[in-house]
Order: sequence, then C-alpha cells, then structure tokens
Amino acid sequence: MSQQRTIEIAGALCVQRGTQMLQAFADAITIANHQNIDIYNPDSGEGYQRAPVTARVRKAARYYDDKQGRMPNPLLINIRKKDMDEQKVAVVVDVDQAGYENAVLQGGNWIGTGRIGFTEDLELWIYDGQHRAGGLNQLLGDHEGYENFPVPISLTLGLDPGEEMREFYEVNTNAAPVKTDLAWQLLTKMAEDDPELREMLAAEDRDWVTRAYAVVDELEKLDGPWRGCFQEANRRKTRGDGVTIPKPQFARSLKPVLDMPSFKRADAATVAVVINAYWTGIRMVMPEPFEEASDFVLQKGSGAVALHRVLPQVIEVVRSAGGRLGQPEGYAEVMRELPTLEGESVDNDGQRSIRSGADFWRVGSVASGFSGDAGRRRLSLLIQSRLPSPAETIQL
Repeated sequence: MSQQRTIEIAGALCVQRGTQMLQAFADAITIANHQNIDIYNPDSGEGYQRAPVTARVRKAARYYDDKQGRMPNPLLINIRKKDMDEQKVAVVVDVDQAGYENAVLQGGNWIGTGRIGFTEDLELWIYDGQHRAGGLNQLLGDHEGYENFPVPISLTLGLDPGEEMREFYEVNTNAAPVKTDLAWQLLTKMAEDDPELREMLAAEDRDWVTRAYAVVDELEKLDGPWRGCFQEANRRKTRGDGVTIPKPQFARSLKPVLDMPSFKRADAATVAVVINAYWTGIRMVMPEPFEEASDFVLQKGSGAVALHRVLPQVIEVVRSAGGRLGQPEGYAEVMRELPTLEGESVDNDGQRSIRSGADFWRVGSVASGFSGDAGRRRLSLLIQSRLPSPAETIQL
C-alpha cells in the first residue's frame, strides 16, 4: 500500500466462495469522503444505477434528523478489483491467516475477524443504499454532529464493475425491485458479456427480454415512425422531445411477435426491419397520429401493445398474399380498414360523440379508454375484427 495516510475499518471478516467480505461499522464522514455511485448513463451505456431521487434523499435525511431514526440495514459497498491490484488496500486477519489465504486462493469459505486499511484516494462504490447515504451526506452538509454517526456496511473486496452490477441487479430484483426500465436494461447489458446467463434466460424462456431490447436498439437506427420516440432509463421526458413511450414498455409489447416460430432465431436487425415496415404501413393508411404523436395514444402503451398483439396475424396475411415482410405496402393493404374503427367518446362537458379515424386514437378519446391489460386485449380484438383472415388470401 502507498505511503498515504490510511483509514482502518474493523469488523467480522469472511471469505465467501473466494470473495473477501467485511461486516462492520464506519463513521458517516468516512463513507461520505470515499463513496461513489455508478449511475447509468443512457448516452454511453455505462454504469448501472438509477439516478438518485431527490425526494427520497430528503426523506432519509428527515428520518435520521427530525425523527432520530436509526440505520440497522447495511449499505452494500464494494472496493473494486483494480484498487486491490494497485495495493490501495491491506487486509489484516486477527487469527488463522493461513486459513483465510487458502479460502481466497481455493474459492472456499472462511469466517473470522480482522480489519482493512485503505488509502485516502480509495473509492467505496455503493451498490445498494444510495438514498440512505445521500440523506446522511445532506445532514453532514447542513448540521454538525453527524460525522461520527455509525453506518453499518457490508463491504465486498475485489469485485469488478460487471460483478458489482450483477450484485446490484440481484439485490434489487429479488428483494425490493428496481424499476423495470433499468432492471431490463441491466439484464440485457449483463447478457451481452455472459454466455451462461444467455443460456439460462433461454432455458427459462426469458431471453425474449434481451432480444426485445436488441430489436428496440436496432429500430432506433432506422428511418421510421419510432426514431426518437423511446424514453431511456434515467432520462426525464421534456416537452417537445418527441418521446412517446418508455423503452421497456415497448420492448414488453414485442413478446407476441418474438414468440412467433419464424422470429425465435431471427437476428434483431431483421425483426426491427419488419416492425419498422409494419408501422410505416400503418402510417401510410392513417398519417395524422404520427404527425403529433404526443396528442394520440397510437404510439403510446395502449397502441403499441394492441397493434403488436395483432401483428402475427397481419404477418400471416401478408405472407399468404405473397408480400415481403420488409415492405410497408403489404402492411398498408392489410391495415387499410384501421381508420374505420369507431366508438363513443365523452368530453369534459359530458357530451357524447362518435369518434373514428385518427380521432379514435386521440388522447382522451375512445382508445384512451382501453386501459390495463384487459382493455388492451379488447382493443386488439377490435383491431383484429378489421383485418382480413389469413385463410381468405391463401392461394392453392
């Protein structure tokens, strides 16, 4: 370890399947001075945590200050492998040094006590508990007397960022779930570099999640109705940004398409071309909802879910008519009756009117009433009633 001043933390030391871990308490100022959080950046794709929510940080600060709250649950923290390799950390074992070292080398288990010492420039990466830590940080900045507040920590030594990300994912999906948008993004990111995880997802019939995200990524590259419409994790929607639907909601809507036998093994770029052609065909027969997409539900949850539920039938009709799946004209022909959908709508004054065409899909109009999974299923059946049957186009 370098000649900088060192900080020491003592506690229960263990080796769990070859990974060193320390269960201990550290004062709040030590955690504040060394903490870092690897926040997911939608532009670079790096990081893995949600951006901190200011309201949750303030709530934690109020709990520890106004309500004199305690912190019994530990922050989950990691000292990364590169810092271990650079010898910024020293581990001192109280008893049975040989047993400890053997467990580390052999990937075994060991329990004892000890302490770690680390340099002033070391980063402690918090992968669970960032809002509690943020609350203490706020109190340290606003009041005196919190520097010595004992913070329980569960400290792993030597995980690399990918392993750290996986621990974060497991903790937040098996205990208090992280929001779906980031959880699915992380699952996809982990599967890219982990063949065993990809095989496990395929065996459990969950690989459609990662395939769906890959399709969305490819769809964003194409010149079509969906370019610029997806809301990324950790990115707020702003007025006029063109975003109409969260990325995971659109990805989830693709499951009926990805479950089709012909698409089970298709690469993401191919499926994206089909999806793009389908929606371009819809735009050809009903352009208005695409011109001001935020004013219509066609490219929001209800529209995407319902229209993807009927896409397998549409594909069968296009195929049986001899059409090509990457050409919008075939879909436009099959969807030509879509503008004939109609229903009753009630405005803010209680006036009832029949809406059809683009107005059927306007926000607050008929299509907005098909909420929830049951409503979207009814909407898909209504769309299906306007489609030709594949049997009608079979050529013998």
